[in-house]
Amino acid sequence: SDFSAFSGYGFIRSYGVDCNQVPLILSAVQSKGMKMFAGIYDIDQVEAETQELISAAQNNWDSIYAVTVGNEAVNDGVATVAQVVAAVNQARTMLRAAGYTGPVVTVDTSAQVISNPALCQASDFAAANCHAFFNADLTPDQAGPWVLEQAQRISEACGGKNTMITESGWPNQGESNGMAVPSEANQATAIASLRSSFSNNIVLFSAFNDLWETNTAATFGTNQFWGIYGNAPA
Repeated sequence: SDFSAFSGYGFIRSYGVDCNQVPLILSAVQSKGMKMFAGIYDIDQVEAETQELISAAQNNWDSIYAVTVGNEAVNDGVATVAQVVAAVNQARTMLRAAGYTGPVVTVDTSAQVISNPALCQASDFAAANCHAFFNADLTPDQAGPWVLEQAQRISEACGGKNTMITESGWPNQGESNGMAVPSEANQATAIASLRSSFSNNIVLFSAFNDLWETNTAATFGTNQFWGIYGNAPA
């Protein structure tokens, strides 16, 4: 029912394999002519989670756009660069043995990828999350050009490798961060700016508000409120 709220995207990014999400999302995207950008979230459980993805895919790799291994693990301090690289290589080996030939990448923040190019060297394309809202000097109409500039910096740091921004958006509620002000109108402006700056290689974040998240002062109370389509139908 969540997928009834939107259409027209090339793929949908998910982050893990729990809660039966892989077969559920695969069924939904196939019915709408899209693909799934699948995720293996816990690099400490990379073997088990990769095997779960393999089992859920049932050899239907045509519907898998790419696979991420970890999301901001270095930035969050839960893993070292070396541990993330090892997890990516382990997952890729298992996926290749299972018949998957598409891209395998790890995702971290743009700052971490620029500072640690080993993350993108281990990936089949450079992948980074990048949110203009956390730059207090930016207004929502500047989101697209600023994120595009960061993507170019990432590509340069990664030796010219093709780069995808795997998260970028703007919150619709929360506290202001300098000139970056959350609101539904500003979110719409920022998304339009991102669409204007990118014709591809970007994942808009996120489909729905994540009401299970905990809002914190460090993120200006915005954690729950990045949903482009508001609250999920389900």
